[in-house]
Amino acid sequence: MPRSTDSISEFTRELLGRGHTTLRSGIEHSVRAFRLHGVRHWFNRERDAFIQTLKTALACAVAWEIAKRVIYHGHPQFHAVLAPVAVLITMQVTIYQTFRRGLQQVAAVLLGVFAALALGRFVDLTWFTLSALVIVALMIGRTLRLGTQVNQVATTSLLVYSLGRGYGVERIWDTLVGAAVGVVANALVAPPTYSDTAAKDLADLADDLAQLCRDVSKALGSEWSAADSKKWLERSRALRGDSADAEDIADQAEEAVRYHPRRSALEPEVNRVDQAAICLSHVSSQLNSLLRGLNDLANGARGLPASTEVPEALAILLLDVGRALNRFGRLQIPDRDSRQVLEELKVIITAAADHQLSAIEDMLPIGAFAVEKWSVHGSLLDEVRRMLYELDPVDGPHALAIPAILPAPVPSSST
Repeated sequence: MPRSTDSISEFTRELLGRGHTTLRSGIEHSVRAFRLHGVRHWFNRERDAFIQTLKTALACAVAWEIAKRVIYHGHPQFHAVLAPVAVLITMQVTIYQTFRRGLQQVAAVLLGVFAALALGRFVDLTWFTLSALVIVALMIGRTLRLGTQVNQVATTSLLVYSLGRGYGVERIWDTLVGAAVGVVANALVAPPTYSDTAAKDLADLADDLAQLCRDVSKALGSEWSAADSKKWLERSRALRGDSADAEDIADQAEEAVRYHPRRSALEPEVNRVDQAAICLSHVSSQLNSLLRGLNDLANGARGLPASTEVPEALAILLLDVGRALNRFGRLQIPDRDSRQVLEELKVIITAAADHQLSAIEDMLPIGAFAVEKWSVHGSLLDEVRRMLYELDPVDGPHALAIPAILPAPVPSSST
């Protein structure tokens, strides 16, 4: 029994710790964006989120006014609050998701009302009939594939069953008004492209990867231990999850333009974001492999003696990767400084080529276990070179991930 209590306490602390970590990481993201890029660029990153939030709030207000004046005329105003609730449920990030969620919500409410009225006509409300109603409602919702609105069928059925037929009619009208307002607002008022949201998350991911590279580079240039390499590997694995999320967001960007009125104009940007997501996914995987190699080296895995000695040039190259990731992420949200940032990225990649040659010269096998160490060092160097190749805006495989930047204006000559 005490062991079970300890387990529950440990689980509770872990759950609360995760929430604290999420809040802290969100604050750290904002602070880092301020520090690295300034307020103006940070606002560009968050602009779509601000617009979507404001639009949702206004849509809720419109739905409330319509419901208050049309459905609940002469009733207390708080009765109209279910229409804004329907707006919140309906309004998703993409037009396609908003339209689909609206249809699912209307269908769920209609089915719930009909199920409650049909059953309530023949039986009284008891624990048995209540359970039967929930079972039937959930089965109907799942059979019709109503997605996240499955529970709406059961919820509506219970409310109508207990509050009566009059509430059922009001519930249907509330849902129709809220869903309609949500769909119209999201489709006609600054319809979201979602590629901007994906670009923001990719920029954040690039900053996180860059910070990890800088931290590792700094440690490799001094003293580090197996405990340090373990922490780096844990951070890298967490970023692999963020990379997968970024790829999902890039995939949803394609969905966002499905019913968008400016689809043909937006598709090039969607394709660019998709290429950027692939690029950062590869870099994240290669960085994870490099850090796993450092961890193996520090712990003496695969028969090697435990060692924290690596070529100094490796630390320099990792710093190059961090600087390149910083510029690559900055370019995902273009602004007036993008041309200069792109030129800086090109200079970093060019300088890294010389650093690679120095690293190769420093990795000649010497002393005991020289061949074994050389193979490990060689794999570490290869991972760094691959990351730099992925981020190369000119000769790399993801040149399309760089947004089109207009040429610099030519100053007019005065006569």
